[in-house]
Amino acid sequence: MSDSAFSNRADLNQRLEAILHTPGAELASLAVVIYAQGRIQYEGFFGYRWIDPQHPEHSLPVTAQTRFRVASISKLVTALAIMQLIERGLLALDADVSDVLGWRLRNPHWPEIPITPRMLLTHTSSLRDGGPYTFPPHVTLREVLSSDSLPDGNSLYFAGPVPYRNQAPGHYFSYCNLGFGVLGTLIESASGERFDRYVDRHILQPLGLDASFHVCNLSDEGIRNLATLYRRQRNGVWDASAPWVAQVDDLRGVRPAEPEALRRYRPGDNGTIFSPQGGLRISARDLIEIMKVFLHEGEGHDRRGMPVRLLRPESVRQMLTVQWRFDPRIGNGDPYGGLMRAWGLGVHLLTNAPADAYGLSDRLLNGESPHLWGHTGDAYGLLGALFFEPQQDVGFVYLIGGVGRDPETYKGVYSAFYRWEEEIQSAIWGAIGEHIVD
Repeated sequence: MSDSAFSNRADLNQRLEAILHTPGAELASLAVVIYAQGRIQYEGFFGYRWIDPQHPEHSLPVTAQTRFRVASISKLVTALAIMQLIERGLLALDADVSDVLGWRLRNPHWPEIPITPRMLLTHTSSLRDGGPYTFPPHVTLREVLSSDSLPDGNSLYFAGPVPYRNQAPGHYFSYCNLGFGVLGTLIESASGERFDRYVDRHILQPLGLDASFHVCNLSDEGIRNLATLYRRQRNGVWDASAPWVAQVDDLRGVRPAEPEALRRYRPGDNGTIFSPQGGLRISARDLIEIMKVFLHEGEGHDRRGMPVRLLRPESVRQMLTVQWRFDPRIGNGDPYGGLMRAWGLGVHLLTNAPADAYGLSDRLLNGESPHLWGHTGDAYGLLGALFFEPQQDVGFVYLIGGVGRDPETYKGVYSAFYRWEEEIQSAIWGAIGEHIVD
């Protein structure tokens, strides 16, 4: 990529600002960061991290320091933590997780098949989001999922046999948030640490990041710069003319008290309380530091610029090797409306497959598109993505802090992404794509 890659910064700013103010589909906020050639090439921050409904002039803008709850982009960090423990010999990719959890985790319909970390990372474990996938501190995961808790052999949290489809563990892809709750609990059982504290000590703090899966772990500055996530709704119903309604993290700069039940929590009982599937609070700029760990085979840098190795190169290469690919001939998974057609170890690959009977295309662009690794996020009004291409050492992050219209009524034109995302992705790649070396 040449130094002139972002000579059109003003054009990109204008395009992103226009997306933010789409009539009838406005966004509360937007952060975009683009990385290439070993450095951040572009940053754009639009809208407000906190909106004052009574006095809009007092609303607080999004900045480079704004931290968002980034939804399922969080899964990339949980996957890094699992791979660290595998390197340390405390977990094994293809071993029965029951041996570490301390209780028997089995699909009651296939009790002879162990569930493994590889299955959980690739969403092929046969677990399902059949109900809530986070549980309060006094509930143990064993109570919800262990064989002893399922005397009748039925649970909404497990797939069952169906004609012409092998849903046994290890065979069928079905995107599952609960699986990452199990992985968070597995991290606790293997390390002896609370999930949030393990990730802070072994991933986020070594990179010098003021980020965490637990809000109370953020610095005072991190709390002050936390984005509230919004939707435009009236009485719980989407309404593009309604005021912005806070959905999560409406702290207004005030640090919440640590819940008493959490202080008594025993690691290994229920890692879902820290939302390993989606609860990471982090800025778009700092997500680039997570991206670099993938781009540079496990090595990142701390705030002083000193190298920090989080994983061995072979571990990252394994994560970025396709473990499951959708095959429409045999129907070996649910491609999530067409968006999810290939998966590594906790990492999503865009394949640019055409639309078919199973869903829309997973293309980034309306036309020839790059094959990118990364993850998307969608929760509480946030939409976002982190995508990268290791061979070119390039990638980007975008985070939307609230949508003003029901996303299900604002579908993409050419892909399974929502229309805002198509427009943002096209704007980003239009700024950098012509400078990528084939």
